[in-house]
Amino acid sequence: MRIRRSRSLALVAVTGLGAGLIVLPPAAAASSAGAAMIRGGHFSPNTPGVDVYLTAFAGKTTRLWLSGVGYGDVSGYERFAPGLYAVSMRPHGAAPSTPAALSWTLDARPGAAYTACAVGLNAQLHGIVLHDDLQPAPAGEARVRVIQAASRAPRADVVATGGPALARGVAFSTSTNYTLIHAGDYTIKASAVGNPALQATTRASFAPDSVHTVVVLDARSRGITTRVLDDATGAAVAPVGAPPAGAGGTARAPDDWVYGAVPGLVAVLATAVAGALVLRKRRTT
Repeated sequence: MRIRRSRSLALVAVTGLGAGLIVLPPAAAASSAGAAMIRGGHFSPNTPGVDVYLTAFAGKTTRLWLSGVGYGDVSGYERFAPGLYAVSMRPHGAAPSTPAALSWTLDARPGAAYTACAVGLNAQLHGIVLHDDLQPAPAGEARVRVIQAASRAPRADVVATGGPALARGVAFSTSTNYTLIHAGDYTIKASAVGNPALQATTRASFAPDSVHTVVVLDARSRGITTRVLDDATGAAVAPVGAPPAGAGGTARAPDDWVYGAVPGLVAVLATAVAGALVLRKRRTT
């Protein structure tokens, strides 16, 4: 239903622009610029799929944010109004009235980006909020950090072959600061400290001005694996919607301007129709 509505509004907007009529309200652009960007992640190897809810302290409104999120899943970024939120996790399919299995808070600031995620083994499960730096890296470079979510490697080294070490001895359920790396193609290697045979490699391409997160995970059957998330592409444009490594519950609401522009579009259309009727009446006379 949302897709149909968006397509209809897009068609109207294109028609109006062709006639030189449509101007998007400045308030709509300001709301997008001042929004916070938030995504969710599930980094607990032995915790089953969950539903994630967001409750805004302002207005006490609760919404189902992500549905059926499993280990290793990461949603795309979504725009939210700045403010204080409670992030709550419930078993997938549980009623919203079910007491949350885990809850923590997120203070979303205007223009900032965050990853809200559950980390650790189930017995020590806890929620954290990572501050994501989506600003462009210096010319010709990319910015990369590591989230260590592999319980089979209590500590891990992560290196980019031919480039810098991205992490040394990073502990399970923790993350690193960002590291600058020359833009280019790399083989990313993660290995357990004290057990170098426990390792995983993946290929990654880092474009200039881009931002990435390398996630180290337990593999499905045994061993470990790695994924590379594209946090921001050139000129620090944050991908919205599910990234290549993402999974469940990442459906995105239409952009703010779609709803903000509706009154203006209706007024423009009404004016255009009225003008056409007057012109037709004059021609008939």
